[in-house]
Amino acid sequence: MDFEKELSEIYPWILKVARKFCCSMQDAEDLAGDTVYKLLVNRDKFDCSKPLQPWCLIIMRNTYIIRYNRNSLIHFTGLDMVDGSAISNCTAHSILFDDLVSTIQRCAKKSRCIDSVIYYASGYSYDEISEILNIPVGTVRSRISSARKFILHEIGY
Repeated sequence: MDFEKELSEIYPWILKVARKFCCSMQDAEDLAGDTVYKLLVNRDKFDCSKPLQPWCLIIMRNTYIIRYNRNSLIHFTGLDMVDGSAISNCTAHSILFDDLVSTIQRCAKKSRCIDSVIYYASGYSYDEISEILNIPVGTVRSRISSARKFILHEIGY
C-alpha cells in the first residue's frame, strides 16, 4: 500500500469531517492540514493491515480537542512583564487590558475562586497554591476551572 496515495485519495473525506468539527472553512482547512501533517509524520506507526480512515479520525479528533483546549484558556500577562511603551502605543490593547483587570476585580468581589487564578497566572503550580491557601489540590483545580468560566462569562466570551 502506498501511504501517500491512499492519503491523497481520502483527503476530501478528511476535509468533510474537519468541517463538522469547525465552524469556518478556514479552521476546517487548518484542522485537515494539521491532521495530514501528523499522519505523515507518524506513518511508521500505522498498521497497514487496518483501514486508514479510523486512524485519521482519531488523530483529527485529538488535534481538535488540543486546539480547542488551548484556545479556551485565558492567558495572563503580569504588569511587570509588559513593556510600557508597547502598551502606550496601542490604546486598544490598553483598553482591553484595563477591561480585563476591572473584570477580574469585579469577579474577586463575587467569588473566592479568583485568588487561585491570580496565583496560577503568576506561575504557581497547583501544589504551591494549595499550600499557600491551605486548601486541597482538588479544590484549587476546581476553583481555577470555575474562575476561568466565570471570567469568560463576565467578559461575554
